[in-house]
Amino acid sequence: MSNIFAVLSDLVVILFDLLVYSMIFALKKETPLYRFLMYGGCGVILFFYFAGVHLWGIPASIASTLFMTIPSFLLFLALSRHKGSRFLLTFCFVDTVSLMIAFLGRYVGIMIHGGAVLAFVVVVAISITLLAIGRGRFSSYHVLLDTVDSGWGAMALATVLIYFALIFFAAYPKPMLERPEYAPCWLVFALVVLACYGVFLQSIHKTMRIQEQNQKLEHEKHLFQMVYTDTLTRLYNRAAYVEHINDLEREGTGSPVCCIMLDCNHFKEINDRFGHHSGDMALQKTADALRLVFANRTDSVFRIGGDEFAVMLPDGTVEEAASLLAQFEKEMEAAAQALHMPLSAAAGYAATQPGESIENAFIRADAMMYRNKKCR
Repeated sequence: MSNIFAVLSDLVVILFDLLVYSMIFALKKETPLYRFLMYGGCGVILFFYFAGVHLWGIPASIASTLFMTIPSFLLFLALSRHKGSRFLLTFCFVDTVSLMIAFLGRYVGIMIHGGAVLAFVVVVAISITLLAIGRGRFSSYHVLLDTVDSGWGAMALATVLIYFALIFFAAYPKPMLERPEYAPCWLVFALVVLACYGVFLQSIHKTMRIQEQNQKLEHEKHLFQMVYTDTLTRLYNRAAYVEHINDLEREGTGSPVCCIMLDCNHFKEINDRFGHHSGDMALQKTADALRLVFANRTDSVFRIGGDEFAVMLPDGTVEEAASLLAQFEKEMEAAAQALHMPLSAAAGYAATQPGESIENAFIRADAMMYRNKKCR
């Protein structure tokens, strides 16, 4: 009778193992065929283990390797959507927990005379408890497997080493069943292993949170670009221009802001003579020249209208603006030669006076720009 309960205890552990695998691994294809193959394969594993131990007299340690560990590894590796390090880590982790449950059952059976029945009860109770606790967390682990790309390799290697260390310590130099006085040491080691697994999983979970945060930031960045970026020139648009003025005035540092207004010359002529595609190219080359000249101020360069551009230079001076615009004019001359177009821009600038709004400085810069435009 005790042998029957010992085999039943092992079957419960194997059933626990297979149930967790079936819940924790996502199938490659969610079809009735794949479900049938998974549950059918689990049934075959249970049958051959029972037959190997109870009918053919194969030692339980050998039977568990031949009829459970290897077949279940191959079965779920073939059916699971998750491969590589993710699969290896998860498989070894679940198998390690099952190994601990089996060891506790056998230890109870050894320490208590005729304790096979009690061992069976302990194994069933632990298995049901862990399934109840873990069931709600399997979906979260699914998300980890699906979304976290990094960090699995090193942890999978550590998990495999831990897994084989547990087996080795339980079997060498003699099986633990023959030296039960060492069982408490093995249990302490097993608890340390579980703590390590907890750290592993927490690390992966934090990695997932970081990835989620990065995805959120990328999404927000994309939205920002859609709202505040001009699609043709890739400069900030008029909405960003207004927002930037508001930000600078809210900060109210008291430092002057040098405002530059630019307007492309002969833009209508370029469109009429060379076509709208060439007009778009002229705007892009103007934006490229602005990016190059104002390389340290690219967050303050804007396309605010059809062929109108604006630049804000916090703490800037009119002397700095004049110098930068001279460089800009040279870049525009080079672009005009390359495109064989009359490409240039009129510019005006003004720095805010104490108590003056940025908008008013732009009005003065705009007036200067139109004066310069008439001179061309």
